Amino acid sequence: MESNISRWVLYNVVVCFAVYWLSNLILWYPWSVNENLGQILMLTINPLLWGFASYSCIKKYPGTNLFKGAFLNSLIFIAEAVISDLIFFAGIQKAADKLLQPTTFYGWGFVATVPFIIYFLFKNHIRKNRVSLVKRNFKMPLSIGLFSFAVITIIVMLNIHFH
Repeated sequence: MESNISRWVLYNVVVCFAVYWLSNLILWYPWSVNENLGQILMLTINPLLWGFASYSCIKKYPGTNLFKGAFLNSLIFIAEAVISDLIFFAGIQKAADKLLQPTTFYGWGFVATVPFIIYFLFKNHIRKNRVSLVKRNFKMPLSIGLFSFAVITIIVMLNIHFH
């Protein structure tokens, strides 16, 4: 059981990595052109991405207590989101001051609560559709995460503008 939990935690980290960088790839440019557009996209697209990610992780939780799976998913996602924000804003963009915005705190609160919302809305569906985590489950989120991270890093580092 210990290795199943360890593998599941790693899966959560990989899925969070994918969703974080994909959402930034989708939101970053519109947000840099028009903050209101970025916020609208954040309020519409991000809930779908993070909700799907939490659902995917919780339904693969190897334990019997799915609420505990949602809780652990929340902890992993919020920790990784904060660390990723530090990497993206302070490290890559050299703009740590952008982190101290109300939208950043909203985003972190949202990421922390989505697993619980998904659990309460879909717990019966999740129980019926539980699946075991296998190695091939890592391939798609890892590919999406690495691609998104690479593209956004190249855009920022090379100072590419799409005006």
